[in-house]
Amino acid sequence: MYLHIGKDIIVKSEDVIAILNYEKLKQNNIFKQFYENIKKDIEIINENKKTLVLIEKNGKIKGYISNISSTTIANRKTKLIYKK
Repeated sequence: MYLHIGKDIIVKSEDVIAILNYEKLKQNNIFKQFYENIKKDIEIINENKKTLVLIEKNGKIKGYISNISSTTIANRKTKLIYKK
């Protein structure tokens, strides 16, 4: 199954590692260090940053920052799981 995370970005739901609230994360010092390590692999979908979606593809971690709330994206993923 596929998961729409914003604009025209769709990812495989089984590739999703985490759906995180970006606003809460950016206040955390550990996250700031983590972000510095992976920022080259993060794509900003929209400047209104609400959610960080982390995926693993071919053994690499990639991130997307979306303007869709983490709750909405998580609910979409949950609906996909229960449709199987």
